[in-house]
Amino acid sequence: MTNKAGAVLVNLGALCAANTAVMQVLHPVTNAPIGWEITFAGPGHPKAIAWSNEAAREALLRDAQIEAQRLNGREIKPESRDVDVARRNNTRWVVARIVDWTPVTLEEGGSAITFAEQTATEILLKPELNWLYAQCLEFLNAKASFIEASATA
Repeated sequence: MTNKAGAVLVNLGALCAANTAVMQVLHPVTNAPIGWEITFAGPGHPKAIAWSNEAAREALLRDAQIEAQRLNGREIKPESRDVDVARRNNTRWVVARIVDWTPVTLEEGGSAITFAEQTATEILLKPELNWLYAQCLEFLNAKASFIEASATA
């Protein structure tokens, strides 16, 4: 490998995604921070990798089953998709990326709710909190959430 004279040495390490990132939950109308923070696993975090591996295993199993049906001459029917099942699966992906959150309550004077996967799933599936689900998806899909802008890279 040769280094051309005058070539800039780029530090790719400065462009690696962070292990975790904190999302400031915003008011659904004013976009002002409401004081609740959710910490999400970055793409290289063990939680994110575990989810990715599980999803890949499920896809490979489905592909193998379809291939076996094809080889055996069976008719291959497309998998029926249910809206509720799709929403629950998408919510599972969001919850799988949550590392922690600051305590929150669902009502004035209510008891503090700390992070647990089951609780997070229930909250994110509430139709009246669909704005929160949308914020989480937007945060997880934005590169800027896990990669800091840098003047040197």
